[in-house]
Amino acid sequence: MIMDFQHISICLLAVLVIAILVMIIYNRIYYHREKDIDTRTSQLNTQLALVLDSNKTQVWTFDPMKRIFAVLQEGNTRKEYTPLDFALFFDNDDFYKLRHLTTAIYKGMEEAGTIVAKGREEEGKPTPTYEIHVSVLSRDRQGTPQVLLGIQRDTTKDLANQEESQRLSLRYHNVFNSSLIDMIFYNKDGILTDINDKALESFGIKDREALLKRKVKITDIPSYRDIDFEHFENAVFSSITDIDKVKQTDERIPELTVSGKYYYEVTLSTVRDEKHNLHGIIAAGRNITEMVQSHHRQQEKRKLLKDTTKEIESYITNINFTLRASGVRIFNYHPDTHELDISSDLNKVQYRLSQIRCVSLLDLSDRKRLRGLLLRMDHRRQGTFTTTFRTIFRDKQGRHVYMTFIAVPVTDKDGTITHYFGLCRNDTETIYTENKLREETEKAHETEKLKNTFLTNMSYEIRTPLNAVIGFAGLFNAPHDEADEVVFTEEIKHNTAQLLQLVNDVLFISKLDAKMVEFNYQETDFAALFDGYCYMGWSTLNPGVTVSTENPYNHLMVTIDEKHLCEVIQKICAHAARCTIEGYVRAKYEYRHGELSIAIEDTGKGIPPEAMSRLFDRFTKNESLHQYDTGLELPIIKELVEQMGGTIEIQSEEGKGTTVYVIVPCEMSSLEKKQN
Repeated sequence: MIMDFQHISICLLAVLVIAILVMIIYNRIYYHREKDIDTRTSQLNTQLALVLDSNKTQVWTFDPMKRIFAVLQEGNTRKEYTPLDFALFFDNDDFYKLRHLTTAIYKGMEEAGTIVAKGREEEGKPTPTYEIHVSVLSRDRQGTPQVLLGIQRDTTKDLANQEESQRLSLRYHNVFNSSLIDMIFYNKDGILTDINDKALESFGIKDREALLKRKVKITDIPSYRDIDFEHFENAVFSSITDIDKVKQTDERIPELTVSGKYYYEVTLSTVRDEKHNLHGIIAAGRNITEMVQSHHRQQEKRKLLKDTTKEIESYITNINFTLRASGVRIFNYHPDTHELDISSDLNKVQYRLSQIRCVSLLDLSDRKRLRGLLLRMDHRRQGTFTTTFRTIFRDKQGRHVYMTFIAVPVTDKDGTITHYFGLCRNDTETIYTENKLREETEKAHETEKLKNTFLTNMSYEIRTPLNAVIGFAGLFNAPHDEADEVVFTEEIKHNTAQLLQLVNDVLFISKLDAKMVEFNYQETDFAALFDGYCYMGWSTLNPGVTVSTENPYNHLMVTIDEKHLCEVIQKICAHAARCTIEGYVRAKYEYRHGELSIAIEDTGKGIPPEAMSRLFDRFTKNESLHQYDTGLELPIIKELVEQMGGTIEIQSEEGKGTTVYVIVPCEMSSLEKKQN
């Protein structure tokens, strides 16, 4: 038993020793591991601090129970702040948002949250901006947050860069879209990514999105296919493309609707980064088709003008040569004797004329000019002169004879002018030929102007009633009810009448433009005709409208063009009648100091102020009268009045009525006023 006890004691002691050794070994292993972990943790904290610092990020914790903010600083140190001290780093309102967020997370209302807070302003520095993310770092056994973790990143520079990027982007889009030239952008792969409205208009493209979805490549454009954009910087191109031919053989951009020869000028520029890597290609161009075609037309006109001028100059040169060869005279004027010698032979004086005789041989209109020229030569003025005078003589055709004098001063060895030597020639034929050429040129220009005016007038709204006639006529061949044929017929009649009225107005105003309307002025009793003129214009009066005239004369004999003045009054009265739904239309006139003043007043709809400046524009209609008005009535009235030497003025107030004043000059032979 004693041996067993000793044996057991030894075993227990051995076990105890072994346990102590194991514990000592485990302790050393744990110590070294903890030391390694602390070292590794320190390294990781240092690395984390560097990363956070490089990213301008700061980490802090908040103990809700102790109400302490602990900020992680360099060297694994922590600096604690009370809420009042920590609030000094932020804007008051933003710190209030931070407190609200930490309270919500601590009370379990939110798991985490992010706010943007501004820092305190410092003079001379931009206000810092922080993005703060708050979450739970640790909880107790009941799950209540014990420590909150805040990750605070300085986004001041990022926001500034973002604002600058937005500003540059906005500027780019403003310049890109508001440019007066075509702007097209291709990305680094040469794919079309943006195009402004001006470019869409130039190429006749209506669907921008369809074009961009097609992912058109810059090499799809024939003019750019041979360009190596990797080694390209910028250049200016001018191209001529036959759009129709390209579409037939290689149509890659069906959205393009322009046709024919297309002249285009473009500047291609590459967009590269600091490393010279290609980011995109900008094309800034313009359609110069019209400019080129205009240049071609100008060249053709210039050539035609040059040829015509050359022919005229050749014609004049030939005439001058003939005149010089057959009718040239030599003359000498002597300032000492004030005499002019004229001869056809250098050795013989044919005529010797005094100054008085020279002046008497000229037309009255040129005598003053000759006196000035003689006075100039009497004072021995330097310089040559060439002048033409109209004489009192007439040629076989009864025309005034024009003589041209060309003179140069002749001096002695001392430089003193002794006399003037020159040539005189009969330039009658030349003068009349030049006058005739000018007249013919003016007639040719006038003819061209009349032609253009006529075509311009005819090109406006003549298609509208014509299309209506064709359209309703075509409905007869389409399935329809017989009852509709009456409507079709009425519409055809209405539009035919409108077309006829339009054609008549266009032809008449064209005659007015061409000054082809003849005015026949005769003595007329205007007092006896005035009422009739007005009532003829009021034949289409609306019910409920009263009309009246004020005729202050029993008779008024004036010299006027009765036909055209009657037409003016009728048109104005008819226009007033159509514009007046209720109220009255009143016409009156008065003769004063060689002028006939006519006023026609109505209580109609009136004319809006913005339309007053366009009243006499051709084909500008009164919208309320579009079924009657061709848009030429007022221009015709104005042109008639002005060609009769008169004036027209319209005063109107919208909703109250209109008054038209017409004043035409006339001669009065007799008048008799009515007795009141």
